[in-house]
Amino acid sequence: MSPRRLAASGAAVLTAACALALLTAPPASAHPLGNFTVNRYDGLVVAPGELRVAHVEDLAEIPATQAEPAIEKAGLTAWAHERCANAARDGEVTVDGREAPLTVTASRARVRPGQAGLDTLRVECALTAPLPEKAAHTVDFTAAGGEAGPGWREITARGDRMTLTASDVPGTSVSGELSEYPEELLSSPADTRSASLRVRPGGPALAASGASGEDTEDGASSVLPRGADRWTRALDDLVSRRELTVGFAALALLLAVFLGALHALAPGHGKTMMAAVATARGGRARMRDVLPLAASVTVTHTLGVVALGLLVTAGSAAAPSVITWLGVASGALVIAAGVTLTRRAWHLRASGHGHASGHGHASGHGHASGHGHEHPHDHDGHPHPHPHPGESDP
Repeated sequence: MSPRRLAASGAAVLTAACALALLTAPPASAHPLGNFTVNRYDGLVVAPGELRVAHVEDLAEIPATQAEPAIEKAGLTAWAHERCANAARDGEVTVDGREAPLTVTASRARVRPGQAGLDTLRVECALTAPLPEKAAHTVDFTAAGGEAGPGWREITARGDRMTLTASDVPGTSVSGELSEYPEELLSSPADTRSASLRVRPGGPALAASGASGEDTEDGASSVLPRGADRWTRALDDLVSRRELTVGFAALALLLAVFLGALHALAPGHGKTMMAAVATARGGRARMRDVLPLAASVTVTHTLGVVALGLLVTAGSAAAPSVITWLGVASGALVIAAGVTLTRRAWHLRASGHGHASGHGHASGHGHASGHGHEHPHDHDGHPHPHPHPGESDP
């Protein structure tokens, strides 16, 4: 027997064994669309300069079992990348009638338990195709695997800072990107194999995808000037770089100082407290008191942000309680500072009205004395005037 026939015979035996196991197992954990299906979803997102395709394949028990020899040979990661490369090669994108190649930017596969001790596979691919910028155009998409046996086939399309003026596919997935198949459609599964779109530049940005794969529009982006989101994404790309160089560190420091200064112009941040202290002290004490207060606000603010960032990064469950207690502590500090300023102002007010100044008293010679004390001019009950400059004895 030739090796090819031997391999085909082995695959047939393996498939028959899997089918027998599935037939004897309880049907509760079976794949909703049948154990022989390969289900596909393509989520199209039209963005400035590119078409992003989220390609998902859900392999039921039988095709997942058939893929096990290839996975054992190449490894799950390499197998997933090859599967995504095949989807990019078999898919087709045309822009205004011209073909645009699809390329793989990310790939992964996950093994999930299925029926009768067998596993299912979920393959997720991120594909992109170039699009003309700053122009309206027509995009036609044909999904990969259109002729590959029974299964669910679904396509959705949305715009990211681009507007779909026409589309023959919906904007949301009824199956949650093959995560929850609607029971009312199991008898007649979706069978969409192509999409045709007309797009133009401009429009709101898409927020991050949720667990169901449905994007929501960012409400803030609709009121921002066009292009603001582009700078936000550019800053995100910059700070997410993994290579750390001296130039990058210097640029990051300058950006941090600049953004921190802009942030400090917002309401709060101790400016009212510093103004109150400066007004209460006055004079040179303003620099001596305000600068340490400003430095303490800066240091505590920075340390608080760093501490919260470390907690969130570590996934600590204590982060919400820490935020609460930091709010309580900061409120207590502000109250204490306010009470201190109030007491000081009250003390100064009281001391200013409790005694006479002692200046401008009469000396008995018809002129105001410039001294801070009184001069006694009466001895033994009669006056003894002294001479002053410019006066002569009689």
